[in-house]
Amino acid sequence: VDIDWEYPVSGGLDGNSKRPEDKQNYTLLLSKIREKLDAAGAVDGKKYLLTIASGASTTYAANTELANIAAIVDWINIMSYDFYGAW
Repeated sequence: VDIDWEYPVSGGLDGNSKRPEDKQNYTLLLSKIREKLDAAGAVDGKKYLLTIASGASTTYAANTELANIAAIVDWINIMSYDFYGAW
């Protein structure tokens, strides 16, 4: 399962809800999904992967609990395609 929550807490379209509690809610969501995937794996013997697509900006890092999330997911894919420059 790959989760791509583009704008937790802030960002995105003007009509998007902007809720500070979503910083913790994202971690809770991933934790609950991990729990359910592990339970399914205990029944059928399969290993279910949980991954996220993560923003690469400092805003994304500030709006998520990345250290906690890293302990929950199997893989973090960093979306760095909006970075460009003359380096």
